[in-house]
Amino acid sequence: MRLDFKILWFENQPDDVKTQVEEIADYLRTVGFVPHIEMQLDGGEVENLGKIQELYDEYDLVVVDYDLGHPGKNGDWVAQQIRRHFGFTDIIFYSGKKPGDLRRMVFDCDIDGVYCFNRPDLAEKLAIHIDQVTRRLSRLEAMRGLAMGIVGRCDDELRSLLTFAHEKSGEAEKAALEQALDRLVTSARETGQKKFEKCTSFGEKLLSRSVTSFTLFKMAMVLLDGKEHCVTERKTLASYDPDVLEPRNRLAHAIETRTDTGWAVETDDKPTITLADFPSLRNSLAMHLTNIRSLAPLLTDARQEA
Repeated sequence: MRLDFKILWFENQPDDVKTQVEEIADYLRTVGFVPHIEMQLDGGEVENLGKIQELYDEYDLVVVDYDLGHPGKNGDWVAQQIRRHFGFTDIIFYSGKKPGDLRRMVFDCDIDGVYCFNRPDLAEKLAIHIDQVTRRLSRLEAMRGLAMGIVGRCDDELRSLLTFAHEKSGEAEKAALEQALDRLVTSARETGQKKFEKCTSFGEKLLSRSVTSFTLFKMAMVLLDGKEHCVTERKTLASYDPDVLEPRNRLAHAIETRTDTGWAVETDDKPTITLADFPSLRNSLAMHLTNIRSLAPLLTDARQEA
């Protein structure tokens, strides 16, 4: 599972669907995804896009307007190419024509897995379809994997940030960072201390198993302490533990059970995490990853100004 939801949209007059695109993007944000909507004016790149889809599963949904202004290569032709190159990716086919007429075109072209909507109903119908797709993604295993994956990516970003800061610092600040890392690891992870002490460089210490996600978070807080240009970012980072690490830990031990009303998530720790919490958790994960990624450029700009 990923935070991004990517839509490939074929429309030769994108201004005509600008409102619908914005509504769909807003809806995706509401349910906790980062929207990426890529517009294509025609089907000229469909084969190359299909290769990307085959390699990376780039797109979650394909939306196609019937009238692309290209006789012989209108939306029905594009839909055929998409089905040929995109596997079983869902296709939304829309037009000012009646849905029944569109379905007949789809049937005549022998295209499977195509949903036909009338243009005026497009935003509403798309939201309903996306809701069904995202509910399949909001299962415990998917959410647990997402939380683990985001923490891993945040760990990498924090290591890069701390390594960069250490390399660019003066001797006094380097010593302060190294002392902070030594102190945090020593106090939090007595087991494994012998292996940690064998590390000969700051980089080796950051890669040590003694340096946990929590240690990296605390090291970043040390790094940003007193940095006036990072006050807002440090304030956001301060909630990284309750917003990201604690939910990650609870999800790791959660169980999913089938109930009369659908799947339910059960956690022993309080507060519990339920399926209803998943959208806000996705938003929180995305927000913290963005915040952490913003730190290195901020520190770089501050050093250049100094």
